[in-house]
Amino acid sequence: MFSFAAFRRKYSAYLPALLMDFCLSSILTNTAFYSSYLHFSSTFLGTLIAISTAFFVILAVPLGRLSDRVGRARVLCVACLLLAVVSFILPLCRRKLHLMIVFPFVGISQALFWPAYEAWLAEREGGGSLITRLMIFNLFWSIGIMVGPVISSYLYRGSNPIIPFYLAGVFSLFNWATIYFQSKSHQEGQNSPVKSPLPPFSKGGWRGDLEPVPTSDQPLLPKPSPQLQDAYLQIARIANFASWFSLGVLRQLAPKLTLEMGIPTKLFGNLMLTLGVLQTVMFLWLGTARSARWHYQLPPLIGVQLLSAAGFMGIRFLKQPLLWAPVFGLIGACAAVTYFSSIYYSLHGQSDKGNKSGWHEAILGSGILLGPFLGGIFADSALGVKSPYLLCAGVIGICVLGEGFIWRRTGRIDE
Repeated sequence: MFSFAAFRRKYSAYLPALLMDFCLSSILTNTAFYSSYLHFSSTFLGTLIAISTAFFVILAVPLGRLSDRVGRARVLCVACLLLAVVSFILPLCRRKLHLMIVFPFVGISQALFWPAYEAWLAEREGGGSLITRLMIFNLFWSIGIMVGPVISSYLYRGSNPIIPFYLAGVFSLFNWATIYFQSKSHQEGQNSPVKSPLPPFSKGGWRGDLEPVPTSDQPLLPKPSPQLQDAYLQIARIANFASWFSLGVLRQLAPKLTLEMGIPTKLFGNLMLTLGVLQTVMFLWLGTARSARWHYQLPPLIGVQLLSAAGFMGIRFLKQPLLWAPVFGLIGACAAVTYFSSIYYSLHGQSDKGNKSGWHEAILGSGILLGPFLGGIFADSALGVKSPYLLCAGVIGICVLGEGFIWRRTGRIDE
């Protein structure tokens, strides 16, 4: 029988991730639509997002350390309030300079939020094995980043293009309230005779400090040889970079491109929903014991990337947008596999988990930075508005070649 109290105890810690990615993806999607409404170029949009992402990449580590000193709840609450303020200011921006001043604070809010949140999540007591906890975390943020573009696409109106910004602001305030009351209830639980099931937002390490807690039905995989483990980690990082390079184009640049191609915003929202659903379903499977057959195996990782590259070629040459739906699904499945591989290999059997997890985030962030930036330049070139999809296919292909070179250099090593 369903128990709301039990559900809340088990999953409430993951709700802030869902809400934050919902707000972020809503802002990014509507900013792309809004820039088209204001007749700004794709190059400007890509540059705007690249600058915001650069703030995130540069400030994530120092602001994560700040949460070690001042506490998680304070930093998380500031992040949510900052994003709410930005959401309510964006509708007032009518010039490029306005957006250039305001938008970097989106990246700052993410640099405040994610390191502190991941550290707090790492400090949770219990919660199952590493693979289970990663699965739940991945499910929650992927649902948030899936729903945000869909809602923004359905709410967008050319006559009133600012409604999604206000919605993101309201949900950012709700996220602030969620974090605030969770921290208060946890502190009260610590002061009571019965220990709270979850610790408060306190001091501690990064998501990389997540320690595997074995369960009887899900034993941990044996640690492979150091040389083989390092090779898989490098390959997974490169694959994840390519995925987030491509996702940056789809999530942050494609809304503007599709709108200018005459594709209804609702159709774009449905395509992103397809991507998100397949990504979420793949995360569910990767969180099961059956997925162990894919761990430390090269063919599945290479295979999904080749399918994704073929999918981007399909977007470029298929003239009917309805035929893009299975392509978006393939891209979502690929993104789930590469993300899971990168974070799992960064944590499983590693002695310096914090360092490995930090590199995972930095490489991922660099993909988000470069994808829209280079894609915007390509879109404004003589190659046309569909050229960013060819760029994504090319980047994935180059990364696959790099992965093959690393594997060949490592040689055949028996686990």
